[in-house]
Amino acid sequence: MALRYHPDVCHDPLRKEESTRMFVQLHAAYETLSNPVLREEYDYELGLIKSRRRWEEQVVELKRRSNRRMAQKEGSSWGSRIRAQNNIGKN
Repeated sequence: MALRYHPDVCHDPLRKEESTRMFVQLHAAYETLSNPVLREEYDYELGLIKSRRRWEEQVVELKRRSNRRMAQKEGSSWGSRIRAQNNIGKN
């Protein structure tokens, strides 16, 4: 289709503007579909996939797990960490 609508191939001056417009749209479509990230966003917008980016969900889950582990190391809750800090200051 790119060869069909390429402005340099179109010899009819009346159709050159339409050909140029179509070529630009084809180029944009190619850029979107050839880039995996843009393709995933496009598929999400069409409703073809339910999750926008799986890696973002994975990062959120890893951060949640990390925060939970840090809280367990420091104490089981925010309140226990504050009490521990207050007890350190009293000694």
